[in-house]
Amino acid sequence: NYAGKVNVEPRDAVLDGVTWAVTEKEQPGVRVDVEKTMEQVLKALPGDRVKVVMQDVLPRATSKGLKANIVEIGSYTTPLLDRQDPRVNNIAIASGKIDCKKLAPGEEFSFNKTVGRRTAAKGYEEAPIIVKTEEGYKKGYATGGGICQIATTLYNAALKGGMKITERHEHSKDVGYVAPRKDATVSYGSVDLKFKNSRQYPVMIRTYLGKKTLTVKLYENRN
Repeated sequence: NYAGKVNVEPRDAVLDGVTWAVTEKEQPGVRVDVEKTMEQVLKALPGDRVKVVMQDVLPRATSKGLKANIVEIGSYTTPLLDRQDPRVNNIAIASGKIDCKKLAPGEEFSFNKTVGRRTAAKGYEEAPIIVKTEEGYKKGYATGGGICQIATTLYNAALKGGMKITERHEHSKDVGYVAPRKDATVSYGSVDLKFKNSRQYPVMIRTYLGKKTLTVKLYENRN
C-alpha cells in the first residue's frame, strides 16, 4: 500500500515525429524495493522502526541514446551562384516541401510528386532556366526556375547516403554549381528525380538554405 503511494514511474525521452528532435527529456523514477525492505523487516527486533528501501528506476529511452541513433548518412552542399530573389524564393519553396520528408525501407521518393506542380498560385516566380532553341540551348525564364538546384543537391546527397537511384536526368549543358554529369534536372509531368530507400531503417531528408549555399542531409533513424 505504501509503495503504491510513493512509487514514481520513469518517463522515457520522446522524439518529435516530424523532425526527429528530442522534445521531452527523460525523467528517472523511484520505487520501493519491496524485497530489500522485507529483509529489513524480518531482521528487525520487536519495536524497531524499519526504513523503507527505495531504488531509482531508469527510463528505457534517454535523450543521449535517441540522439545517438539519429545518424547522418549523406550530405551535399552546392553554392548559390545565382542569388536573384525569384530564384532563391523558388528554391526555398521547393526545399520546404522536401524538408523532413521520410522514407520507410524500400519506399521510393519522387521529386515531382513531393514538390508538386510549380505554379504562381503556389508562390513560385519566374527565374532563369535552360531552354532549347533552334540556335541551341540558351538561358530563358520560367515559373519555378532554379529548383533543379535542390534536385541536384538532393541527388548527390542520396548517392552519398546509399540510396538506389531509379530515375535521374542530366541538364543539356553544365549548370555551374556542381561538377559535370553530377546534376539532376526535373520538369513536372515529364522528367523526375526518383530514388528508393535501400537501407533497413527509415530515412529523413533535411534541407538547409543559407545565404550562399544549399545543403541537403539524409538522416537514418536506428531507434
